[in-house]
Amino acid sequence: MEPAGRPCRLVVCRGCCCGTRKKVPGVDHAAQLARLRGLRDGLGRDVPVRTSTCLGVCFQANVVVVQPSSEGRARGGRPVWLGEFTEDRMVDDLQDWIAEGGPGAAPLPEALAGHLTSKDAKKPKKAKKKAKDKTAKKDRKAKKAKKAAKAEKERRRSGQRPAPGAPGGTKKDRKDKKDKKRKKKDRR
Repeated sequence: MEPAGRPCRLVVCRGCCCGTRKKVPGVDHAAQLARLRGLRDGLGRDVPVRTSTCLGVCFQANVVVVQPSSEGRARGGRPVWLGEFTEDRMVDDLQDWIAEGGPGAAPLPEALAGHLTSKDAKKPKKAKKKAKDKTAKKDRKAKKAKKAAKAEKERRRSGQRPAPGAPGGTKKDRKDKKDKKRKKKDRR
């Protein structure tokens, strides 16, 4: 006789990013899916596994959604989204949690808590450059200007004429440079 109610169910993303070596290298995705399909709950029932083409949080690949059993749902359990589901030990932790009852019936294990996500998760923005980086850029500019001034001073001392268009060049040098730019532009 089959126990009353429905067991926990899994939805596993295996579409555009999840389940691909390109996005998540170093994981045997087929073996992971086979292990997930072999899970049983605490009453010995098979845990149904459905694959989805894309669950929409690709930056968290691989994604697994654990839907509560009938008992867990009656206790207020809601679907739990797990992202970056890439390690074999996570399948073991998921098996233990489902055997205890899953969402609504048992607390989420610590090992899986760090992988919680949601269908509305947003990709984190890149960190802005720190002020330290900006000051380093200013320092580089100042150093470059100082080096150019030193080279100009040395050039004046030696009596050399500056290169066309170089700072400190003559009007004729600057005019020649502008003429070259115009000719180049006209050729296009």
